[in-house]
Amino acid sequence: MKLFNTIGDRNSFLKLVLKIIFVLVIIQVLRAVIFEFFLVTVQPNGPLLFIFRGLDFIIVGIILLLYFKPSLNDLGLRWDNIRLRSRIIYIMFFSVLTILILSQSVFEEEFDILIGLIVYSIINPIFEELIFRGYIWSKISESEGMINPDGLTFLTVTLLFSVWQLGYADVLIRYSNLGLIMVLKMMAGLVLGLFVGYLRLKTGKTYASIIFHGLWNLFEP
Repeated sequence: MKLFNTIGDRNSFLKLVLKIIFVLVIIQVLRAVIFEFFLVTVQPNGPLLFIFRGLDFIIVGIILLLYFKPSLNDLGLRWDNIRLRSRIIYIMFFSVLTILILSQSVFEEEFDILIGLIVYSIINPIFEELIFRGYIWSKISESEGMINPDGLTFLTVTLLFSVWQLGYADVLIRYSNLGLIMVLKMMAGLVLGLFVGYLRLKTGKTYASIIFHGLWNLFEP
């Protein structure tokens, strides 16, 4: 099946993907270094551990925003061209996500659970979706010479997101069966990537992807 108009278009696409992979490796290394720095210097525990886990995402996210300077359109966040009905739906579902997080933490009566849920169901989804279904999606879709740009962008970003899960090995290193855990995490990332990628493809925005990702992380076993 022909994917590109010319060999030159294919080579340019592959160079872009390799460049993206290189940047993703740097991002994961930077995130891990920042978190390890907090572990060594502050030695957090309890709620502080979750706070610093979220802080490393925020710091790396700020660095990426300052370096790449993406527009709202690059990130799939342009709001002024969204229909009113869609805006209401986004606000409603984000409110539902927030309520679920608050209700679950109140039920458990643990402050560290609340912080953990905020990190994994809000901060992490925003960070990852703006990278993958936002900036990377926009850059890949702009590649010239693709026969089916929507389909190839969807497939490429989904696969990259699955491989991205390997970068969290530093978080899961405490498990004895790390290899199996990482394989399962990649498979989960592939399935999640299919869902959020479909939402990005259909809506043209990252809002629905962020909300679905947040709900996925909230209910993930």
